[in-house]
Order: sequence, then C-alpha cells, then structure tokens
Amino acid sequence: MTDRYIRHITLTTGHIRDSYPDEVGPEIIEVIGGLLTAICAGDAAESVPIPNVGAYSLSGRCSGRCLVATVHADSPPSVVVATIGVALHSRCGAALWRGLHTCGRTPLETRADRCPPEPWVAAALNEDIAQYPEAAHWLGDFERCLGWGFAAWRAREV
Repeated sequence: MTDRYIRHITLTTGHIRDSYPDEVGPEIIEVIGGLLTAICAGDAAESVPIPNVGAYSLSGRCSGRCLVATVHADSPPSVVVATIGVALHSRCGAALWRGLHTCGRTPLETRADRCPPEPWVAAALNEDIAQYPEAAHWLGDFERCLGWGFAAWRAREV
C-alpha cells in the first residue's frame, strides 16, 4: 500500500483522526480480506460473521475503489448498528460520502457537500447502537481495520 494514512471520520460525532498502516497487523488484514472476498464476490444477499466480537455480522458491496458495508447486531432480529464507507479514490468517494449522509435516522455532524480528500473511512452510527453498548468497544478499531483491509484487498485484486 502506498497511502501514508487513511482519514477516519465518525459522521455522527464529527470526530476525525488519521490512521496509519502500522495500526493494523498483517493477520488482521488477512481476516478482513476474507470478509471482503465473501461480501464482494457478487450480490451478497447475506451477511458474514465478524470474528471475535460476538453476534455481529457484516454485509456490503464494492464498487471500484469504494466499499459500503453494514454492521448488524445479530440477536434476533438483526439490527443495523453502523454503516461504514471506505473511499480510496475520488472517482467514487464523493458519491459514497453523499450516500452515507442518507443512511439511517441519526443526525450527523458532517455535511454531505464537504467530502474529505481520499483515502478515508467513515462511519454513520445508527441510533439502534444504543441497544448494543459492547459494540462501542470494538467498532472504531474495526472501522480502521476495514479501511486498511480494503486498501490491501483492492491492491491484490487489481
């Protein structure tokens, strides 16, 4: 990967931080690669379990150098707790950014018309996340891992 950092943004709070590649180990990149292969291998109608976090799963789709993914709490019924976008290129980044601003009913602190420069990973937390406070302990790290994992996965796919 050639990116020096990926900007990590939480849309619901406006929090921004830069994430560096040494924050995510190669074993995590491999796990994320497996998740991405499962959800991006066509029309992913079903979600795949997220390892080591309990009853949570991931669904999504890839389009070029962008990814939109949904994290579900799987205690019946399945509940969306977050939508995560990863944009590695401006060709798809602005549209993805605007799309993330239409997810859910939770108010956002960022603006749809102010897309940051790529690469970035952004998360819109759903109001239902309040029912799953344990997700708050791992979700931020997972977002960054998903960003770096997607960058590595796309580099291998090209």
